[in-house]
Amino acid sequence: MPYSSKSGKAWIERLVMRFITICDHDSILDVGAGAGTYSDLFRARLPHTHFTALEIWEPYHSTFQLASKYDVLRTDDVRTFTPEKRYGITFLGDVLEHMTKGEALEVYEKLLAASDFVFISIPIIKYPQDSYMGNPYEKHVKDDWTHEEVLATFPHIAFSHVEQEIGAYVGVNPNTQSLDTVTKLYGPKIAVYALFDDNEADLGAFLHSVKAADQIVLCDTGSTDGSNEVVARFQANNPDVNLSVYPICVTPFRFDDARNTCLSLVSPEIDLCVALHANETLMEGWRDLLAAHWTYESPRYRYMVKKIGPEQRFTVKWHDWIHSRRGYTWKLPIHEVLQPNDPEQVTSIADLWVYRKEHNRRSHENDIPMLEQSLKEFGNYWKTWSYLAAEYMHNNRQMEALQAVNRALALPGNDSAYLYQLQFSIFRELGSVDQALLSLNNAISHLPNRREPHYIKAMYMHQLGRHLEAFLALKEAETKTERVFDDHDHPAAWDEEFEQWKAKLWSLSGIEGGNASE
Repeated sequence: MPYSSKSGKAWIERLVMRFITICDHDSILDVGAGAGTYSDLFRARLPHTHFTALEIWEPYHSTFQLASKYDVLRTDDVRTFTPEKRYGITFLGDVLEHMTKGEALEVYEKLLAASDFVFISIPIIKYPQDSYMGNPYEKHVKDDWTHEEVLATFPHIAFSHVEQEIGAYVGVNPNTQSLDTVTKLYGPKIAVYALFDDNEADLGAFLHSVKAADQIVLCDTGSTDGSNEVVARFQANNPDVNLSVYPICVTPFRFDDARNTCLSLVSPEIDLCVALHANETLMEGWRDLLAAHWTYESPRYRYMVKKIGPEQRFTVKWHDWIHSRRGYTWKLPIHEVLQPNDPEQVTSIADLWVYRKEHNRRSHENDIPMLEQSLKEFGNYWKTWSYLAAEYMHNNRQMEALQAVNRALALPGNDSAYLYQLQFSIFRELGSVDQALLSLNNAISHLPNRREPHYIKAMYMHQLGRHLEAFLALKEAETKTERVFDDHDHPAAWDEEFEQWKAKLWSLSGIEGGNASE
């Protein structure tokens, strides 16, 4: 066919734009040009590159106006073609399946010797095809290539990518290109992007931790403190860091619109984006670690976030805000979520850490209208109902909080233990002891092997003056020995305070004899 499948083209496009920069000859040879797909992809973006096309079927020249797409247009059979010059990049796009295996290998080796890189695009499934538009050369001669056979047949293939029915491959000429240099170019370009608003105290550490990124994009959503001065000082002291700062106005304010605006300002040449909060920092060595785990086929990555609170207490949980530059959109006005446009493969990197400095919680009354708007847009997301319930509770709207929790509990995929603990907190605020305990016991039943809900129960029993029950709850908690870092993790259930409470509750319970550690 004169037209080419879209499969693999984004992968090829990414590499061509990088590899052409290290070619000694700024020229491209397009074998079997057909409709001029590769000219359409690259001619405008590479205005100084010389384009040559081989198209054996002459009617295609006029049908697809190939003379306007290439500097040189030839009617050659590539099997008998002898290169008269060197090329930086040669395309064998939907070509090799139109000849025998032996001919394909001969063509590939001949053109690789005359090029720095040869890009192959070929069907890797059983793919019979006859003549098309009267063109006998469109017939597939070898119609059963496989990915494994391609790799075994053609030497010096350095990179490959399979997408649906198409395999894409890059052959590297070992006499003209260093594989180490090419491999570095193949690796990901990484950007960090974040919003800030009165983060003067955070931005210095943030910027220092992310300066290894290929690009940093910051969007100021309305700072009135010295945040911009901190950024300006960093820029002055680090002129080689690619940092851009944009003041943005989002009215009415929504976090998803603000983050989407920030993401849109990231260069399209970037492969991987790290979305952060301004009060977060990345671990030392993060870039090399992320690059080592990166694959083109995996567009999203999970990592560990350590939230550091007052008195240096911390919680740890997985997070997933590292994503491909393309194919993602932020959704929801607040507690925004990153939505993939297509099904995604997520890679977990357990030794990649982000540290978040937690500030003292204050009531965010203005968050309530945004949460309510979120539910108008997507009412079946249980987490939004839980966030709304928490805000109602902190703003003394307890009955509305209970209604919101109940809505969340009715939705599929919810974290029932988390929601029952939230329900417990609301009943505790209302002074409804029996209902609070019922909710807490429900939470425990959903987390039978976890220490935290037993610890929370012990603290509540102590608050009620029921110290023996509190002590027994701690003893039960002590039997749960495996700590899991997630939304249920509670540092006080594991640190020295736990032991202190055991001793205190033993004393308060009024039991004589024995030992609290038994």
